[in-house]
Amino acid sequence: DPNPRLRRTMPPAAALMGELLEDPFLRLSPELVEEVFFRLPPDEPACLAHASAVCKPWRRILADVGFRRRYRKFHGTPPVLGLFQRGDWLFRKGSRLVPTSALFPAQPDHPDWFAMDCRHGRALFARIWDTSVLMVLDPVSGHQRLVSSPYIHPVSFNAAPVSFSAAVLCAAQGCDHHGCQGGHFRLAVVTTNDVQEVTSGWLYSSETRVWSELTSVHHPNVRFTNLAAPSVLVGDALYFNLDGIIQCQLGTLCLSMLEKPIDGNGTLMATQDGLLGFAAVVDAAYLTLWSREAGPKGAMGWAKLRIIDLEALLPVGAMSLTLEFRRRVHALVISSIAEGTQIIFVIARAGSYMVDLESGRVRPVSSLCRKIFPYMSFYIPAMEAACAGQEQ
Repeated sequence: DPNPRLRRTMPPAAALMGELLEDPFLRLSPELVEEVFFRLPPDEPACLAHASAVCKPWRRILADVGFRRRYRKFHGTPPVLGLFQRGDWLFRKGSRLVPTSALFPAQPDHPDWFAMDCRHGRALFARIWDTSVLMVLDPVSGHQRLVSSPYIHPVSFNAAPVSFSAAVLCAAQGCDHHGCQGGHFRLAVVTTNDVQEVTSGWLYSSETRVWSELTSVHHPNVRFTNLAAPSVLVGDALYFNLDGIIQCQLGTLCLSMLEKPIDGNGTLMATQDGLLGFAAVVDAAYLTLWSREAGPKGAMGWAKLRIIDLEALLPVGAMSLTLEFRRRVHALVISSIAEGTQIIFVIARAGSYMVDLESGRVRPVSSLCRKIFPYMSFYIPAMEAACAGQEQ
């Protein structure tokens, strides 16, 4: 038999529940609890899941559609929840999503699809060696939509080299893009013919299901660019990073070409002021940022913003190249930038890293040195589980 003295010192279960209910934090008003929940980091959905398991009143708060809307508005820019790693077009290796946060829904690989773009909670793919079909994916719900492409890439080694790039974006006017992945979208396709020295473009609306042809732009001495050149959305224009910068005006359906601030590799970005920017690694490990803005006489040009020593931010040994070799090749490459943030993705000798230029925080995200498309969206697993039957 148990020790009767020990049994007398153990509080009954009812007493333990009473102590739990007397916890001052659990007796806060729903308004104050909401304010606390607003401060939970959106890039760690597990925090909200743990909070929902504490008690039923908290679960009801997290299950409220209004809370979800206010939570997204409080944080503004959606967080990075995962990374689509581009496969290899030549060797028919598809794309896969690598989650960067816990509790994100498991994602199947896409062995037959090549990642092209990620924006506004959607991911865009093209079939490997077949640009006749595009796929728009919502990674949270798993919903897919196939769209016939306006351009079919010739499957022939005798055909003229043509670069094929595409972008996806929300079609709603005035949308804050906090949770619009279930609405209408637009697609943009840009191709450059290396022989004809002409860049052509098309714009698609999921509402009308029609492709509109954009004006073409002719530019001599164009060089063939690999498939799926990255893009950035700034204002009412998409910019594609080809041999030059292709500007696609969404309102007027016009294409034009801009010069880069430097020759060589680099990544387009949107600056904190909402202007077109450019980032490139100069002198092995120094990241240089530019902004395209009006000069003293009104002419548009590139202005240097800042220079950042990436080697000082990355872990020791991430570059692992001798000084002599680094002088001849770029030890670091900017893979991509999360739109609307100061988060960049750097490919180094030891793998890929996510670098927050604002806080200086660095974390490894992949051991593979592949092109990355950040997937940005809000995901509240506690709410999804508690609001079965409600709008997602």
